[in-house]
Amino acid sequence: MESVEKRLLEEWKANLDLLKFYETLKQQRFSHFLAIQTAFLAIFGLIAREAIGVFSLVSMAALVLVPVAPLFISFYFMRLDARGRAFVDTANTRLLLLEAEWAGAFPQNHFSTYQQQFALLSRRDPQTTDRYIRVRGLADDPYRQLVASRSAHASETAILRLFWWLWIVLFSSMLVHLGWHVAHPEWQPAATQPSNTRPAAVP
Repeated sequence: MESVEKRLLEEWKANLDLLKFYETLKQQRFSHFLAIQTAFLAIFGLIAREAIGVFSLVSMAALVLVPVAPLFISFYFMRLDARGRAFVDTANTRLLLLEAEWAGAFPQNHFSTYQQQFALLSRRDPQTTDRYIRVRGLADDPYRQLVASRSAHASETAILRLFWWLWIVLFSSMLVHLGWHVAHPEWQPAATQPSNTRPAAVP
């Protein structure tokens, strides 16, 4: 029995370390994504400011091309985020399975850390929540609202999708704007149109 308990403990620790590693890696990737997207937004903003000051088809074409790279990056990171969440949830679920096996083998001596955390944060189990609130014993305890909040994973996924749709909107609108100016050159600002009149000769 001691060997079984030792094996469960060692495997539980190993899976906990894997969960920490996946969580840290996922956070680092998300930070890199925000840094890349912020840089592309800054570039787009600079080009847009120049295009407003002095209109030209070159600047309009640049505004069409700039969103292409971050659009593909957003798509790649959304797939990477989904895969990262799969690894995190797999490690978390493995901890739940180990705790269930541990409880079956040693009813009086087992871990239930992730069983309770999953019941609180994922299943929103009211009985477990009430038990934690009673133990905390705080007046006007906001704990019930805290455990009902959305997870960080869901918020990160929403931000990834936000950038995805932002670049789609910017790319589409700039492409339509460029196409309209190409089809209607007469509506371009006068400063950008070539002059066909020759300067008068000086007598």
